[in-house]
Amino acid sequence: MRPITLALAAACLLAGAVACEPPADSSTRKSTAAAVPAQPATGAPSAAAPPAAGDAAAPAPAGDGDKAKDVEITKCSVDPTLHWPSAELTITNHSSKASNYMVQVEFLDGAGTRIGEGMAATNGLAPNQKSVQKAQGTSTAAGKTSCRLIEVTRYATP
Repeated sequence: MRPITLALAAACLLAGAVACEPPADSSTRKSTAAAVPAQPATGAPSAAAPPAAGDAAAPAPAGDGDKAKDVEITKCSVDPTLHWPSAELTITNHSSKASNYMVQVEFLDGAGTRIGEGMAATNGLAPNQKSVQKAQGTSTAAGKTSCRLIEVTRYATP
């Protein structure tokens, strides 16, 4: 099943990750409520989007560990030319084994309505190693935009 998941992640990254959904395996899902506001092209901070409906942090599934703590959204921005949202992520492997990660981010407008999603992945990340990745959306973002981590999948590198 893992090669299929990895192939799906690669296909999503190549296809822009707009309509891609990883397999619904409850042992690999983790939602968070933190939304990071997008920074305008000028670099000035913008106001945070109000929370979307159902935004409460879901309890971690059994055996989930701290994998959601392994990912931090360090920047949320909108491209000044294409108007596509993106999230810069820092992934830190806090586990004891080299691991692969797939991270799903959603982009919200100023009203908290979902306007798109993006996906990032990294493979073979050694324990305590960091990787900076970008989750890119392909929908047009107008006005205030924020980024929210919605799913982190981590599994030991075979």
